[in-house]
Amino acid sequence: MALLSALNNFCRDHPEPDREAEDVEQEVMQNVTSILEQHEANKRPANSIPSFFKPKAKPETTGLSVKREAKRRKEQETLLLSEDELRQIWYMMEELGAYSDNGEEVRINYDGFSQVLTRCRECFGPQIEAYFKAPVFLKFDRDANGCISANQFLNYLNLRTTMHQNRLELSSFDPDNTGSLTTEQLEACVKSLQPQVPALSDMQPSFLDQYGRIAVRKLLFFHGKNGAVRIRDLVNSIVLQELNELKNNQLQEHQLISNWFSSQSTQRVYKTFIALDEDMNGLLSRTEFSAISNGTMSPLFISRIFEEHVMRMRVVQGRTVHRDEMDLLAFTDFVLAWDHRSHPAAIKYFFDIFDLKKQGWISPAELYIFFKEIHHMWVHVMHEYADLSIYDVVDEILDMVKPKITAHITPEDLAASGMSGIFFSMLSDVKQFYDYNYRENLMHQDDDGGS
Repeated sequence: MALLSALNNFCRDHPEPDREAEDVEQEVMQNVTSILEQHEANKRPANSIPSFFKPKAKPETTGLSVKREAKRRKEQETLLLSEDELRQIWYMMEELGAYSDNGEEVRINYDGFSQVLTRCRECFGPQIEAYFKAPVFLKFDRDANGCISANQFLNYLNLRTTMHQNRLELSSFDPDNTGSLTTEQLEACVKSLQPQVPALSDMQPSFLDQYGRIAVRKLLFFHGKNGAVRIRDLVNSIVLQELNELKNNQLQEHQLISNWFSSQSTQRVYKTFIALDEDMNGLLSRTEFSAISNGTMSPLFISRIFEEHVMRMRVVQGRTVHRDEMDLLAFTDFVLAWDHRSHPAAIKYFFDIFDLKKQGWISPAELYIFFKEIHHMWVHVMHEYADLSIYDVVDEILDMVKPKITAHITPEDLAASGMSGIFFSMLSDVKQFYDYNYRENLMHQDDDGGS
């Protein structure tokens, strides 16, 4: 009743001017229509497409994709600086900069840097601006006069040019623009160098396929995931730099032997594998593999290599069985891991071998199990003193690694300690432990021999 009384009072205090009945009726109809439309809109099904939805664009045709990719690669090619262009930039920086007091390097301030840009733009075109932006200048250390090292800047230009060149070359083997290269694409990439690189030109055609298989294992071992490598991981990779070093015609024989991608290095791996394969079936048994160390690797270590990195499921005569022999690729992975025992990829490779319980850490008990075999070989193979305490060696290992959590050695602990190479060596090979145990005597022998 209070509401009705309030409405009556409002109507009395605000009398409405006389209006035609038709006007009033029309206004009522408009209001009712508006309310009904709003009501219908609210009843719209929940699965209807909202007004802000925009359908996806239709896929580009192959022709358009090819044109777009060609344009992108052409733009990238314009960022490549030739040796002549780099030389001209250096001359400009010499002219507009000043030598340091010791005369060892050229220093240049931002004003001179900008003047070099102006000249380069006239000589090489507007694309050169990407190298001379203010943020680039600010990346370098500046002295009290606001000058940077022109020598360091030229090194930066060389590095950027090499990166762009690497990206373009690698992308040419990625026709689908996935951003990654499969094993087959990587093999095609390294084999394409054979006719271009003098160091590989003498390779026998019959060895080319094996060369590709062995060579790319290093790229896959250090950067691979699920049988592919991301191009962006390779662009700055030290491993790719090693591959590009083969393009240097001035390499000496010892440099070629130490370069993984050389014909000499890959043939060494292949010939070692063939020499170990006594029954010539293309696979290595555990006994055949053990000859790689002349019998100084512990049987447990070899067994764990096969369990973690060799055994795979396969079907033989309708039965699912484990493969228990090592092929060339698995052998190559072991060689890479053993030769780079301190690398994160090698730490991961070997850690799985020693982590018997799959807990994510290596316990003192596991250290004891592995070194017990080394101790047995120490006495019966190396004919050394039997009173060597296994527990003392385990304590020494823990002291050497210094794990964050006592008695829990993790991959991170090994990497941080810088001792992963020694850690894996002394627990797997009695000769390696012998060298470690008598390291001081061996150092004195080397000193005496040198004098």
